[in-house]
Order: sequence, then structure tokens, then C-alpha cells
Amino acid sequence: MENGDGNAPHPKPTKSSTIAIFMAATILALVISVPAIVVSIVTYYIIKMNVMLTLIASLVTLFIAMGFGYKLSGKLAKIQARQ
Repeated sequence: MENGDGNAPHPKPTKSSTIAIFMAATILALVISVPAIVVSIVTYYIIKMNVMLTLIASLVTLFIAMGFGYKLSGKLAKIQARQ
């Protein structure tokens, strides 16, 4: 069955695929954000570092976590493609 422009209609996403996408996005958000938050709390409140050093340490941690998130997103995409 084709629509008016000659292309096949896109299938509606199923409920399970939508939940899988939300789960993958949640996992990625946690992998990226939690380490930076933990480093900022530890460096500022426990180690009592300067605010600028805390900011720099958190940003470095954030960029490292984004690198891991990029690799993890590729693996999650492969897992979702198999389903």
C-alpha cells in the first residue's frame, strides 16, 4: 500500500520499541551525567577544592563520559536493530 507520493507508508512504532528507545536514552543520560555530578560533589564538598578546580574536573569528567556514551550508543543501537 503506497501513499500519494509513491513511497511506502512508515509503520507506526510499537509500544515495545518506544519503551526500548526511552530505556536506551535513560541509560545514556545516566552514563553521561552521573559521573560529572559525583566528581563535582566529591571535589567541592568532600575534598574542599576551589570552585574553579571543581568546574574543570567536572568538565573533564563530562567529556570522558560523553566518549563512553558515544561508544555505548553504538552498542545499544546494534542491540535495538536485532530486535
